[in-house]
Amino acid sequence: MPVYNRTNIPGSVDRGTLDPELKAWLPKGPTLGADVTIAQGRRDHKVLGEGPWPEIGAIETLVLPGPHGSLAVRKHTPTNPTSVLSGALVYIHGGGFTYGTLDEFEVPMRLIAERAGIITYSIEYQLAPEAKFPVQIDEIEYFVRWLFDNASAEGVDANKIAVGGDSAGGNMTCVIALKLRDENGPRLALHVPLFPEAAFPGDTLSGSENRTGLYLETNGIYEMVRNYLKNSDDGRHPYITPLNAQSHTNLPPTILVTNGFDPLRDVGHAYAQKLAVAGNDLTYVHNPDLTHGFPQFTRFSAACHQATMELADLIKAHIG
Repeated sequence: MPVYNRTNIPGSVDRGTLDPELKAWLPKGPTLGADVTIAQGRRDHKVLGEGPWPEIGAIETLVLPGPHGSLAVRKHTPTNPTSVLSGALVYIHGGGFTYGTLDEFEVPMRLIAERAGIITYSIEYQLAPEAKFPVQIDEIEYFVRWLFDNASAEGVDANKIAVGGDSAGGNMTCVIALKLRDENGPRLALHVPLFPEAAFPGDTLSGSENRTGLYLETNGIYEMVRNYLKNSDDGRHPYITPLNAQSHTNLPPTILVTNGFDPLRDVGHAYAQKLAVAGNDLTYVHNPDLTHGFPQFTRFSAACHQATMELADLIKAHIG
């Protein structure tokens, strides 16, 4: 996979050749943003949450008194942590704010925890449309601040706390980093937006050429954003569309990943460019042959598994 930093990020990124294993599996798997009811879409995604699971040292579910009711967080402790007080990745799962369960992201959470030797925490934030913006942001920020306050009791090094997430979770990863900066909150050691929805991609080349048949449907994104926002919300607000922040300076070190066959490729790349121009510590990865959602597809594609392992190695280099 090509890996860049802020000094050599390319002016544009493109598609390569779709991984053959992934191409063969995609028609059998679920579709994000399909022309079905929300209930059916959620049922279709359950296949991604079926075991058996990769090995993990220990697993625990925390239930905290969050800002909008009880908040469940699944903690994965690796078999061999790389330090006595461990690095930690707080993970915000994707699914267009509307879909996604902790089980559906269990495989990548365990793989990353074991490979990087860090603790991963996966947040079961409330889904849209039952919960609207900013409920999800409130819940995620609450847990991140809680972890800083309770780091030593959790066996975590407060200087090695990262926030990451994919797709809509990548959007919220960017938002949390911006919000903590704006509020002079605790300093993240790293943030890891994976193919983030940094802006709405409908008028981009990647949104057009990857609009259907590659897991995420471009036009389905509009419905999922509609689920998330109220009519009174300003879609240009940087806590909804982080590409619109007035400044992207003074953000945490970043690992940002895009994929060739992904409607969100170009908005993710544009966000990486913003981070680079603003002088941030940036590691930018582009997987030209993969689609949106690859960390969930590790069982069906060796290339997706390898890309997830390489991501874990990059995370380990920062907080392992």
